[in-house]
Amino acid sequence: MKFFLSLFLALAIGGSGCAQPAPILDPNKTPYPRASLHDFSNLVPAPAGAKGFLTTKGEHFYWADGSRAKFWGINVANTSLQESDADIEAMVKNFRAAGFNLVRLHHFDERGGIIDLDAPDSRQFVAARLKKLDFWIAKARENGLYVYLDLLDYRRFKEGDGVANAEAIGRSAKPYAAFDPKLIELQKEYARKLMREHVNSYTGLAYADDPAIVMLEIYDENGLFMRRGLWRSMPEPYATNFKRLWNEWLRSKYPTTSALRAAWTDGSGKSALFARENLENGTVELPAMTWTPNQVSAADRPYSLLARRNDGARFAYDVHRRYFREMKAYLRNDLGVRIPLCVTGRYDDLPDLSSQAAELDFIGCNFYYDHPYWGGGLPQWKLPSYFHNKNPLSDVAETSMAAATGLARVKGKPFVVREWNYCWPNQGRGAGMLEAAAFAAFHDVDAMILFVYETSKTARVGYFNVRSDPARWGMAAIGAQIYLGGLIAPARHKVVVPYGTVDTFTYTKYHNPLYALGWTTRIENDFFEGQTYIADRGTDLIVPPGRSSVGRYAGAPALLYGGVLTKDLSGKSAAQPDFLSSYRLNLRRNNVPVLRYDGLLFDALQAPATPAASVLPLSAVRAISSRPIGVNESANAAHGFVDDAQKRLVFGSLHRDEVLGAALDALRRFGGVPNDPSKVARNAFYSDTRQIFRDAANGRLILNAPQVQALGGNLSGVKGIAGGLGVKNARNGAIVAVSLDGLPLVRSRRYVIKMVTDARNLDEIVVRDPRFIRSPNGQWMLTQFGKGPVSTSGKNTAPPLQIFLAGKPQLSVAMTGGSWEMVVDGDSRRFYCDTPGVKWTFGAPPQSGALWKTVSASGHFQDLQSKREKN
Repeated sequence: MKFFLSLFLALAIGGSGCAQPAPILDPNKTPYPRASLHDFSNLVPAPAGAKGFLTTKGEHFYWADGSRAKFWGINVANTSLQESDADIEAMVKNFRAAGFNLVRLHHFDERGGIIDLDAPDSRQFVAARLKKLDFWIAKARENGLYVYLDLLDYRRFKEGDGVANAEAIGRSAKPYAAFDPKLIELQKEYARKLMREHVNSYTGLAYADDPAIVMLEIYDENGLFMRRGLWRSMPEPYATNFKRLWNEWLRSKYPTTSALRAAWTDGSGKSALFARENLENGTVELPAMTWTPNQVSAADRPYSLLARRNDGARFAYDVHRRYFREMKAYLRNDLGVRIPLCVTGRYDDLPDLSSQAAELDFIGCNFYYDHPYWGGGLPQWKLPSYFHNKNPLSDVAETSMAAATGLARVKGKPFVVREWNYCWPNQGRGAGMLEAAAFAAFHDVDAMILFVYETSKTARVGYFNVRSDPARWGMAAIGAQIYLGGLIAPARHKVVVPYGTVDTFTYTKYHNPLYALGWTTRIENDFFEGQTYIADRGTDLIVPPGRSSVGRYAGAPALLYGGVLTKDLSGKSAAQPDFLSSYRLNLRRNNVPVLRYDGLLFDALQAPATPAASVLPLSAVRAISSRPIGVNESANAAHGFVDDAQKRLVFGSLHRDEVLGAALDALRRFGGVPNDPSKVARNAFYSDTRQIFRDAANGRLILNAPQVQALGGNLSGVKGIAGGLGVKNARNGAIVAVSLDGLPLVRSRRYVIKMVTDARNLDEIVVRDPRFIRSPNGQWMLTQFGKGPVSTSGKNTAPPLQIFLAGKPQLSVAMTGGSWEMVVDGDSRRFYCDTPGVKWTFGAPPQSGALWKTVSASGHFQDLQSKREKN
């Protein structure tokens, strides 16, 4: 099939037979294809703003009337914001029909945006473009969509602004905007002009006074951690000023150079401070901020020792907090901005997150699966680009959704995934959309904002553009129903990972395999000072990050274990973790014997991949616990033990890849969460609600809740859900059924069943790069985007795909690839398929080939009538 045409078949049983208007889903036929046959605007009450200003209360957003607020959003950026009024209105109505109740207006401060690029400074607005922003906000408000705005995205500061060496600091002045007084002054002025002085010509409201505007981002992907690689290579005068700030900060912490040298001396006696550096003279060099010192330049490597980096993290944390406080005070007190504020920096960098949590109202992060990347010194955003094309449902590592977002989440703060996407050309992105909606609901995320909706008069699939992609846009409205409709229940348990000072500011990579707990329950971070962390009543399990020896824990069940035994920020090590002192136990590291397990940590027949790093004395363990874990009687050794009185699993040490299993054991023992070690061993996880099963070994996702059932990923051999959504002859993609009337699917009279697979630009070129064929990553190369049209590669096949609900045949489609949708409303059924010539029928496959229906090649919509089959 060279390209696909659309067919919409509406069966209005008992109707008049007159043609009924039908939404166009084919991106080749309209600039703004609908996401579904069904209109999901019931999820989006209009107008926006009726409940007053958005506020934060604890870990979530609330309206002024006390009701909870959640947002399923879409990003629109840059020149897409400057379309005609008619196009903007069409887009907003399309968003509402797809169930989006928020739009983030992004990247309007540079080319194609509201700033006059022809002016000698960056302080002037283009009135017509600002009016276009007004129109977006007014139409969003009218149609029930709330608005998220950014202040600093890609603004280019100029010499005319009074900015020194403006050309050298690049777009958005990263990271200089976070510490340079002149740049901060200009950011305040911009905020004043945009949020307070300007009045929307359509609503009559200043942006600060409009309750339809609900979130404000001070900067986008900026800050000292986001641009840590520039610390030692800043242009002047920023290099001199930044080094001065660094030395001033050091002097506030250490009285003399000698004190600094002592603090930077590790357990081996090696100091990170060189003899030529002098604190009193302000000549202490900036650190090379990296998690991989062996990969920095030879010139910078001497400045990458851990103690210097650790203080660099503390310094940047303090600089950030000062900047955030200043901007927040100005926005609140001077401009009267009441809505929640955030920034977006490095969301996998805990000092950055900690600084945001300390001063701002919510945490914002990104999640991109299979984001394009470039290697070998090739220019970014030029072809060729690389992608790994891994099935997202087979991934549990730091690149996977639950692990990545769990690392970014902070206890007590609303959490917004303000950009997310499963990127093209990855073939699993349709199933990824299902995963995102389901786990956002399960983790009770406060907002999910899909990136991005780009405008064009022609259809073309792109890295991020969802508008013309049936695989992603085709699942967007279904995602809204799952997420905003609450079809997947929130997690029943919460795991907290508490970071003490040494854990937070020991500047090494923060990801830990334990964040895969997010596939089973909700996981988030917390920060504490001092020696003891006391959990609140909402915590079901404490799991320390294992980054230091420091910390005692109380207030909730816990998994306690020794990991890295660093005791301070100089890098000195302790003999054992602090928590063991309360048990009066001592670690033994020498001559660690083979240990035998009986169901906790490992099954009896399981052999650990790596021997334990240390053991505890078995006789002493038995004196305080009736349940040792991993024992060797003859060697008087135990790996750990159960403390049932305090609800703890305690280990002298655990390897990083053992913490996940131990935490699941703790949830099972103290929280009643079922845990099948054989499934966990192959990275297959049930949610603690039992509504989600994610089987990474088979690259498969199954949703089984009363009002939504779905199958995603590798569907070969899958029969579906007993008593619910059943399939036969499925291959791959995403199949989902959602109730529309609030009843369980098996009793519903109004529901949607839909399938998406993949979509391509017909003239795109994707090849295997021979340099990476043996590598799991980077093995695919995109050399030509293509211009369209867009194809889902549907074609006739036998045997047909069959769909059942509660054992009753619903649909038969003799197609592989492609996409289709069926909407049932009482006795009326509608069907859409994007592939001409495909054989299909409602119900079971007919015995006679002549009884099959055929998707027409004409592309015209048709009304057909028949008596509904009785099953």
